Amino acid sequence: MSKITFKEIKKICIFILAVNIILSLFLFLWVTDEDMNGLPKNNKDRFVSLFYYSITTFTTTGYGDVYAKSNRMKLVSSLYMILIFSVTGSFLFDF
Repeated sequence: MSKITFKEIKKICIFILAVNIILSLFLFLWVTDEDMNGLPKNNKDRFVSLFYYSITTFTTTGYGDVYAKSNRMKLVSSLYMILIFSVTGSFLFDF
């Protein structure tokens, strides 16, 4: 096992942030009010809420103030969780 350098940690954090921003942009363009509960109507606030949702899903915190209602959104969230779990596992086992 090699020691993790600050540069590698920085690279992982940037990757995780990028994945969550991309997911938030995808959700912003695709999600309707019927798909998720707790989304504001204002576009700026809506994007922030979707970014918040992706981060809380990523960290498995899940406060429950913004959550998936429709089956298609539950499927997208489940696939996202599987993706993040596998990416995190691959990073952990590389070090």
